[in-house]
Amino acid sequence: MTKAVTATPQKETAPKVLKRYIYRREAIEAAKRFHTLPDGKLYVVRFTRGQQIEHYILLLSFTLLGITGLAQTYSTTAVGNFILTLLGGIDSTRQVHHMAAFIFGSLAIYHVALFFYNFLMGRRIPKMIPEWGDVTQAIKMLKLNLSLTHQHPQFDRYTFEEKAEYWALVWGTVVMGITGLMQLFPIATTYYLPGWAIPVGRALHKWEAILAVLAILTWHMYHSVIKKLNTSIFTGLMSIEDMQEEHPLELAYLESAAASVTSLTWPVLIEIPLEEESREPVAAKEVQASPPPKAEAVETTPQTTAEAVDTTSDDVSNSESTGDPK
Repeated sequence: MTKAVTATPQKETAPKVLKRYIYRREAIEAAKRFHTLPDGKLYVVRFTRGQQIEHYILLLSFTLLGITGLAQTYSTTAVGNFILTLLGGIDSTRQVHHMAAFIFGSLAIYHVALFFYNFLMGRRIPKMIPEWGDVTQAIKMLKLNLSLTHQHPQFDRYTFEEKAEYWALVWGTVVMGITGLMQLFPIATTYYLPGWAIPVGRALHKWEAILAVLAILTWHMYHSVIKKLNTSIFTGLMSIEDMQEEHPLELAYLESAAASVTSLTWPVLIEIPLEEESREPVAAKEVQASPPPKAEAVETTPQTTAEAVDTTSDDVSNSESTGDPK
């Protein structure tokens, strides 16, 4: 006789979620980042006005540095000679170059000061800090490009490519700043360093400038303009559809945090779905010091939470910082 074999039902794996405690200020900030335009479409505030101004100054100063610097390096070429003539000669071109360098350096100092202010005073870990998840995202993206998988990596506020470009800019700023000051003050430089440091610094300054300009014209322009026209750094806004595609983890956090803005007790435990299949806002759970009773979930949407924010935001100061909003 053969025994009947009964199939046991397989366990369904629960969707992966990231649990995080947030406070009232963070919930209000998340709700404020949802913005409805007159056309009725819902957008997310991706960059603050301060961050947009920083980018404008960076764009202007970097462009002036690249044009005036390369014109001096290649002054014997037709293009280099034309730029020097247009700017009134080599001396005036150097003055424009030094002025742009001063603006660029001042912006770098301001950015670093703001970085530490938000970290120390706001107690926020800047989202540009590299982490292990960036390595796993890079591996997943490589597999996707090689057709080894069809699952697109889920990005948070910044992708690993954006972080790599940011830290490349930081590295280039340090190198260009040091080598530029060496050429601007050669006597002071040779007081501490041997004489051969000047031509070495000039060579490093030249090739780092060429590398930076080529990186902007190829890598940055491709990812920001050619690959997909992304104007969020200029408008400050990104549509929900683009956020879902480019930064789904940040969008999931904002939805869950905004949904908890009407909570009466803090901190609140929110759950951020890490899988692409689940993207609905997750009901928040209230947290108390003792084992908490089950709290009733409050069904809210980003559109309705904006009304609740109007009655509670007066108690929160400096909720829109110039650093990372998240």
